[in-house]
Amino acid sequence: MVIETIRQQLAAVAAGEEQRYLLAVSTGIDSMVLLTAMEKLFADATDQPFAVAHVNHQLREASKEEAQFLREYCAVRNIPYYEGKWETAPSTGIEAAARRFRYAFFAEIMKMHNYPILLTAHHGDDQVETMLMKIIRDGSLKNAFGIRQRQDFHGGILMRPLLTTTKEEIQRFAAIHQVAYFEDETNLQDTYLRNRIRQQVLPLLKAENPQTVQHFQQLSKEMIYGEQLIGEQQKEWMTRYLHQQEGQWQISLKQLPDFTEAARYYFFAAVLQQVNPQGELNHKQLQQILRLLDTQQGQWQLDIGDDWQVRRSYDSLIIAKRSLPQAAAFSSAKEIHLSLGTGIFLSETEWIGYFCSDDVEIPKKITNWSEFSQELPIDYSSELLVRKRKPGDRIQLQANLQKKISRFFIDRKLPNAKREKSWIVTTPQQEVIALLPHVFSYLSIAPETDKIHYILLYKYQE
Repeated sequence: MVIETIRQQLAAVAAGEEQRYLLAVSTGIDSMVLLTAMEKLFADATDQPFAVAHVNHQLREASKEEAQFLREYCAVRNIPYYEGKWETAPSTGIEAAARRFRYAFFAEIMKMHNYPILLTAHHGDDQVETMLMKIIRDGSLKNAFGIRQRQDFHGGILMRPLLTTTKEEIQRFAAIHQVAYFEDETNLQDTYLRNRIRQQVLPLLKAENPQTVQHFQQLSKEMIYGEQLIGEQQKEWMTRYLHQQEGQWQISLKQLPDFTEAARYYFFAAVLQQVNPQGELNHKQLQQILRLLDTQQGQWQLDIGDDWQVRRSYDSLIIAKRSLPQAAAFSSAKEIHLSLGTGIFLSETEWIGYFCSDDVEIPKKITNWSEFSQELPIDYSSELLVRKRKPGDRIQLQANLQKKISRFFIDRKLPNAKREKSWIVTTPQQEVIALLPHVFSYLSIAPETDKIHYILLYKYQE
């Protein structure tokens, strides 16, 4: 069954032509079964159509013995053998770094020795584990479908011919054909999430339904198909509704069709991916954009990381890199509307945000900037106004003390330069709640009985 499965998978790619394969072999049971099956499949071949690539990570005492075993195993059978050693392991993120090294090594061997197809021994149980891990860590459709059976890889193809095969089938093949292999003791440790799922979760799922692996395979296939269909629709939307001009992206909100909730979600998800194709989709930022669009506010701004900003100006939505001219424009603006759940740069060295206290998000680049903040009552407006000082502005400093802001400056003996840099924050009714970065109004203080507050954050570089 294992051999026939591999035969069918290879035939789907080779299409009757002879191919050369590079097998990624670790000496574990899965990869040794793959190697043994390939030997039997091509037992009558006149020219050896495959080679073995092994990476010695040098992280375990048994690594040297495993490499020596595989080297001798291939030599006896006249199988070309290529070995790579990982010399510099990092102190953190070892799994990811090891994986990058392995696949870079495989790609190098494929190119140097003309092996256009790389085979790995990922199987059906690996698929279930991977899907569960990605759902736990990410929860997005794009990642949750798990491992692809076949994909492009450095000008060639990466294949997993055992992906529809269960672990039990691999173990039966190993027992019948007396396959020699090594057991990696780290697979028994519960340090890693994959191991915990493998040892504790997957056995329960299989006990509940023996068809669990097959069902996850079907789910993965349907998710991949769904993602493909969504992607095709997104490409059409991007061509029709998203336009790039002078380094920024623009959307005419008037031209958008009456999207369903699902279509609207995937349209703006595609917009964020188009603007920043190298980054992972930030679902929290996507939801913020959708909420702001629902408010029907004519103007707002939202920072979305990596110096990108989404700005609405009535019927236009603009996604652009923040620049000095834009920051300067904010400084000279008469009035800036600051919606709940958003943050904006007032200048290159000033940022202000308005959030629920349990849902604060600030750009990474300003984390270490100075901060002036205040929790506000939960019944505050969903929008605040930010502007420069006007004649006659007053602020409530105590229950029975209200003072002109001009007098406050005089009493504090603040120089004119600092007075000009100050910002006034008001409610839509023009009630002054803050003079930044100097003082908050007495009326803005949240009662201690509130478990959740709004919070106004002002971050700046001195």
